[in-house]
Amino acid sequence: MTYRFLTMLALAFAALGLSALASAQSGPSSVFVETVKERDFAVRVEALGTLEPNEVVDLTLNTADRVQSLYFDDGQRVRKGKTLLSLAQREQIALTEEAEANVDEARRQLERVERLTERNAVSQAELDESRRAMNSASARLRAVQSRQKDRVLVAPFDGILGFRQVSVGTFIRPGDTVARLIDDSEMNLEFTVPSIFLRSLKPGTQITSRTDDLPDMVFNGVIATIDNAIDPVTRSISVRATIPNPDRILMSGMFMEIVLIADPRRSLSIPEEAIQPVGPRTFVFKVVDTTTPPSVQRVEVKLGPMQGGYVEVLSGLEIRDRVVTEGVIRIRDGSEIKIEDKSILSPTKSGELRLSEKTRAGTEMSDALQSP
Repeated sequence: MTYRFLTMLALAFAALGLSALASAQSGPSSVFVETVKERDFAVRVEALGTLEPNEVVDLTLNTADRVQSLYFDDGQRVRKGKTLLSLAQREQIALTEEAEANVDEARRQLERVERLTERNAVSQAELDESRRAMNSASARLRAVQSRQKDRVLVAPFDGILGFRQVSVGTFIRPGDTVARLIDDSEMNLEFTVPSIFLRSLKPGTQITSRTDDLPDMVFNGVIATIDNAIDPVTRSISVRATIPNPDRILMSGMFMEIVLIADPRRSLSIPEEAIQPVGPRTFVFKVVDTTTPPSVQRVEVKLGPMQGGYVEVLSGLEIRDRVVTEGVIRIRDGSEIKIEDKSILSPTKSGELRLSEKTRAGTEMSDALQSP
């Protein structure tokens, strides 16, 4: 008897609670809205890469002989044109002197024949022969001088030398490395990015990079070139950026973390909470102010990337439209709404939330239903 009475009493309270809750939630649904605004969007690409010098060359000679003199030290900075090494020169000097003497003799002979030609004492053929001899001697002299220059190694550009690989007296052959010279005034940073970002990449795009070798430092640069083919295995494309290195603190081989901000633009945006995906399509509830009270219209939108909690709107909305961000589950297309101010969620001095009376009544009744 007692059990049956308690059961009936519980059912009665439940019916009263449902009735009260329905009464509390009748009428326009309370929602929060936000206005469609323009925001800055960009494609953020992160990658990893390795630093390479602007120029690098293994210094070699194309003549075989013994090293006579060295004019540099390990790790020395040199200017373009500085003499670094010379091979034995005795034989080459003698050949040069011989070629110069032949040129002087050919020049004197040509001058003599030209004077005789003016008096018609020699034929034109003899004059032509003297000119050919002069030209031939000059050509031989230039060839000898060129071979002499090949015996002297000079810096092809400004840079820093590595360890020298030879000593005075070393017999070197064509192609033997004397030292490595790099130009570190500007560094090349090579990295790969997925091919889906290809349309967002272009020369001149700014990048920022960091390395664990130099913590708390950021290095800025620009994209210089983009490779002409996509890797068919990784589906990525190689990119080369340049980074100024005026303080010479960046070194070849450093591992870098790169952030690339591409395709910057200003577009319409909405909060991500307003989005209602339905299969492959996306909808939002737009506020219709022409009715009293206001209502909502379910509209399809085309969206771009998400950034900082906001999504780029490509189509479906216009600037200054308003969309529902909170309370979406209680409304349908055409539903009447009551737009609440988000300030009601801020705490009062007593620590409670400032809720409207209707919202408070619905909350209390819901708690009563859930209590045992």
